[in-house]
Amino acid sequence: MNGYFEQLKTAWLGRDVRFLQETESTNRDCDVAAAAGVTEGLVICAETQTAGRGRLGRTWFSPQHVNLYFSILLRPAVDPVAATTLPLVVGLAVAETLMESFPALAPKIKWPNDIWIQGRKVCGILCEMQLTGERVGAVVAGVGINVNLTRALFPEELRASATALQQEVGHTVERGVLLASIMNHLEPLYCAWQQQGFAPLAERIQRVDALRGQPLRMHLVGNPVEGLGAGIQADGALLIRLSDRTLQAIYSGEAQTIRMLD
Repeated sequence: MNGYFEQLKTAWLGRDVRFLQETESTNRDCDVAAAAGVTEGLVICAETQTAGRGRLGRTWFSPQHVNLYFSILLRPAVDPVAATTLPLVVGLAVAETLMESFPALAPKIKWPNDIWIQGRKVCGILCEMQLTGERVGAVVAGVGINVNLTRALFPEELRASATALQQEVGHTVERGVLLASIMNHLEPLYCAWQQQGFAPLAERIQRVDALRGQPLRMHLVGNPVEGLGAGIQADGALLIRLSDRTLQAIYSGEAQTIRMLD
């Protein structure tokens, strides 16, 4: 992709990169590489996916030559519980990249794994963990970003809820440069997260929390919950302030759907 290696400033992340014209799923390709023992830092990027995956088994719309679909192979030296906060770390890297590259935008992190612009989804993140016994063997972090997708190319059912960078900034975005910038932001965030945990990054995420102060309805495994978004805990849980003013912590594996109420 044009500009990728010229802009890449990392020590190890994304130095081993594989650009594919088409694949079923970059996460699946990275899973295979992880199982084969490939060193962390590998990035697999495809022009299109025929079976792109989102959270909870949803499909990811993957038209060719307009967006970014990539997966990163990581081998964090953390326990499995701590690894569940990695989607927020990756999300912070994407959000801060967009803020730096396009200062007029105001990207927000929509817990647990999306990036929003003006209330519409521009990016989704899917992290999948491989365990070795009780340890983390690998985490594959898949990222899909709507970059140069025009409104006409969106399926009708996504036009109200999704957007693309080109629509927001009014011009074509160089995808290779954007990908390199995300790697440049993610490498120091990932290293800090491994060494110090999630808590020191929580304050930066709070500043771009799309759900804070918003009335929410969440469908959890077994029961619905309504309340106001009250921030993100140091362990990555979403806090909901219930009608009786108590706080309830929601973990990503519990939430089936999250909707903002009018």
